[in-house]
Amino acid sequence: MKRVLASLVVLVLIGASTIAVQHAVADEAVADINGRLFELSRVQAQTGVAPDAATIQQLAADAKSALRLAPGNGQYWNALARVHYTPRTNASGAVVTGLDAAYAAAKASVINQPSSGYAWGSLAFASDQLMAQNRLPGGQVAMAQSLARAAALGAAEPQVLRTVVDLGFANWDQLSVPSRQSVMQSVNHLALHHADDAVALALRRGKLAEACVEKRLAPQKACTILVNVNAISS
Repeated sequence: MKRVLASLVVLVLIGASTIAVQHAVADEAVADINGRLFELSRVQAQTGVAPDAATIQQLAADAKSALRLAPGNGQYWNALARVHYTPRTNASGAVVTGLDAAYAAAKASVINQPSSGYAWGSLAFASDQLMAQNRLPGGQVAMAQSLARAAALGAAEPQVLRTVVDLGFANWDQLSVPSRQSVMQSVNHLALHHADDAVALALRRGKLAEACVEKRLAPQKACTILVNVNAISS
């Protein structure tokens, strides 16, 4: 009996060890995907040339391989969503993205990691793109929900805050008062350490006046200029 129990313990330990190794391999693969995506984004920003479709397809295949090892890992789903978001040049030379696949992966990321601001920010990004095409299930309500969740769960994450502020100002005119308040909370959090980014995003979306209401942004040059111009105009 003792030998049987000992054998069972060994089998359990072997199984646990195998799973740990598989997850370590998947973690390394996803880390490599994120690094390659960053490099592709940097090169595109410098050259204006999007990567070819084959490169993106390989990255997607690598992300799916990681997901086969850990299908419930929300971070892996988010990595796959980022791959599909990435612009690529197709056979005809047009620059395209895999928006529908990105949206599906972002939803899976939220389902598997509902407390992640990054997951909700990714879903908000995809939702914004689909809403622009009038194809977002749930429409403006779904978009606002994604933004609110990203704002609440990503309050300490600058990249999530940038996404919320950017998309929030982009959709400002269609947002409800509570949704606008949620966006302004993200402006407040972002302005604490990255005030320049908050101003730049507001300028990009033509919402500088709305952003400058935030006290942390009032001392910024763009806001002081805006105040002076308004004073002269009045």
